[in-house]
Amino acid sequence: MKLRKSLLAPVWLVTAAPLFGNGFYIPVQAPEATGRGNAWLATADTASAVYYNAAGLTQLESPDLVVGAYSVRLGIEADTDLGGTFSNDATWALIPQIYGAVPINDRLVAGFGLNTPFGLSTDWNGSTPFSVIAKQTELDYLTGWTVLGYKLTDELSVGGGFGVHYADAKFIKNPAFPGDFTRYEGDGEALSWTISTRWQPHEQHAFGLVYRSKTDFKLSGDADIVGAADAENAKLDLITPATAGIGYAYTPCKQWSFEVNVEWVNWEELNSLSMNTETDTVAPLVFNWDSNLIYSIGGTRFFDGGWNVSAGYNFIENSQPDETFNPGVSDADRHWLNVGFGRRLEDFSFNFAYQYAFSDRDVSGSPFGLADGTYKSRFHGLMANCEWRF
Repeated sequence: MKLRKSLLAPVWLVTAAPLFGNGFYIPVQAPEATGRGNAWLATADTASAVYYNAAGLTQLESPDLVVGAYSVRLGIEADTDLGGTFSNDATWALIPQIYGAVPINDRLVAGFGLNTPFGLSTDWNGSTPFSVIAKQTELDYLTGWTVLGYKLTDELSVGGGFGVHYADAKFIKNPAFPGDFTRYEGDGEALSWTISTRWQPHEQHAFGLVYRSKTDFKLSGDADIVGAADAENAKLDLITPATAGIGYAYTPCKQWSFEVNVEWVNWEELNSLSMNTETDTVAPLVFNWDSNLIYSIGGTRFFDGGWNVSAGYNFIENSQPDETFNPGVSDADRHWLNVGFGRRLEDFSFNFAYQYAFSDRDVSGSPFGLADGTYKSRFHGLMANCEWRF
C-alpha cells in the first residue's frame, strides 16, 4: 500500500491539472458583454446581471428574461521537444445560459440563472509524448443562481446571493506503470456565494464591484488502476477558485458607452488537492499555480432604431507555471478580440458576439520533461441571446 501511494503521488501531481486553468474558466456569459470585451460589471443592465453584478438588477423596472448560448472551438497545436507536432480534437462546444429577474418593489429585485462558469474539454489526437500525463479531459459544469439586488439610494445598489454547482469530471490517459490511474470519472455538488455593488454618482459615470466565492467539491466516482482492483468509490477534492472584479463605465452621450474591467482569479487555491479510494490515500497534490488577472476594455455605439455595435479586447494572464504545465489545460498569456451587434426593441432585444483568441507559449521544465515544446492556441467563439421584457 505504501508503495502504491509513493507511485501515485507524482502522477496525480501532473494529471489532475487538466481539470483546471483559465482554459476552463468561462467568464463570458452574455453577448452584450462579450462584444465589448466582457467589460460590463459597471453596466449590467439586463437580467444577465444575475451573474455579472446582481446589484445592477435594480436598474430593471419590469420582469426580464434572457436566454442565450455560447459556442466555442478551442484549437491547440503542440510542437514537442521530444519529437512530433500534435493537435487536439478541436470541436465546437455549446454552453447555454438563462437569466431572469423580477422587481419585488421599487427597491428590491430578485434574480435567478442557470449557466456554466467552468467547463469544456481537451482531447489530444493520436499518441503523443505526453499521453501518460494527459490524453482526454472533460469537465461538465452547471450552476443555478439565486440573487437579490437592493437599491440603497438612487445612486448606490448592493446585490448578492448563492450558487448551487454540479460538476462531472472525466480524465483518461495512457498508463505509466503498474498501480497508475488511467481513468477517473466522478461527480458532485457544491455551494458558493456572491456579493456585489454598483455606484452611479453621475449619469455619465458608473462603478461596479463583484466577488464570487470558491467552490469546494467532493467528487465521488470510480477509477481504473493498472495491475490492481478498480476503485468504485474514488473521491477527488475539486476546487474552482474565487474571483473578484471591478469595473468603470463612462457614457459621454446616449450614442456611446465605454467600460474597463479588471478581474482577479485566485488559482493559488489549487496549491494542494487530495484524492483517495477505499483502500488508498494519495499524497496531497501540489500545483503551485499562480493567481492571475483578466484585463478587459470595450465600447458600444448606439444607433437610431435600437441598433448597436460593440468591440473590445481581453488579455488573460497565464496561471500555469512551466514546472506544473499540463497539455490538458495548455494555459498561456492569451489575447481575445471581440465584436458584437444587437438591436433593442420595445419589449424584445437580441444580441450576437464573435471572439477570436490566440497565444504562443514555449514550455521548458514541465513534469518529467514530457510536455516541453511550443504550444499555439487559436480559439473561436460565437454567442447569441434574446431578451424579453414583460
